Amino acid sequence: SSGINAEWPLRPGLMMMPSAVLYFTMFDMLRDKGRARFAEKYHAFVPSIAGITARCVNIGIFSPVELVRIKMQSEHKLVYSKIKDSIRNHIQRNGVKSLWDGAKSQLFRDVPFTVVYWYLQEMYKIKLRKNGYGTLASNCGGAFVGGSVATLISHPFEVTKTQLQSNVGVNSNYGSSGMVRQLINIFKISGTKGLYVGLAPRMIKVLPSCAIFITTFEGLKEYFNSKNND
Repeated sequence: SSGINAEWPLRPGLMMMPSAVLYFTMFDMLRDKGRARFAEKYHAFVPSIAGITARCVNIGIFSPVELVRIKMQSEHKLVYSKIKDSIRNHIQRNGVKSLWDGAKSQLFRDVPFTVVYWYLQEMYKIKLRKNGYGTLASNCGGAFVGGSVATLISHPFEVTKTQLQSNVGVNSNYGSSGMVRQLINIFKISGTKGLYVGLAPRMIKVLPSCAIFITTFEGLKEYFNSKNND
């Protein structure tokens, strides 16, 4: 397919922008409040707690959009009208509530990722700043370390989430098997290798994304703070 239909898959991707804005704004607000409220010895854990809270809210709002995006990626030849039919069939079989079935698998993936990522990102960012590195270098370095370890730990849940969500409209039992059972099934069929299918492409996607988002956010925040102080 070409023309207008070929552009439809871009639309769910565009929805990731408000998702990222909401996430980082909420994270930053909760992190600052947490550091102001808790003693300094607990500050290392505040970013992870702020990240988990922001991620849970974000998933609750944008989980149906993620469902559509995964469906489009798994079936490249489907135009938007077919995707819409597939989602409608899924709702008729399982109810509107089932659009959030994928939220469970997203939480399984994102909670460990968020805890590890923000803990390591903040720790290495502070270390790099103490060694004389600027905002850009310290944020990038922290993002690459945190993103690498977090992606490695959370990838089996990413594989499982993608398989579950790609079955929308095809498998009426979508979501009923549960995240853990699906994870076990993949391991039984394909072993550890099956749980890490697509790890390299995900690393290539996630690491630059982590670095770009955090450096852009921190850079803009630093810029506007300096303008407000003038």
